[in-house]
Amino acid sequence: MSIQLTDSLKNLLKETAQQLKGAAKRKFIAQTVVALGYGGQYAAERELGWNRVTISGT
Repeated sequence: MSIQLTDSLKNLLKETAQQLKGAAKRKFIAQTVVALGYGGQYAAERELGWNRVTISGT
């Protein structure tokens, strides 16, 4: 199963993450990955440019 994100949703998620700092940013990224479901870490890395190693540590 492949996770598809619309361009507008990708932009919203990226812009929101950029505006946050520290623990708030890590929490937002973690919650986003969980909401994406199975394969969320890979989808976030591929579609949003988020580092999967950093995501797995959150």
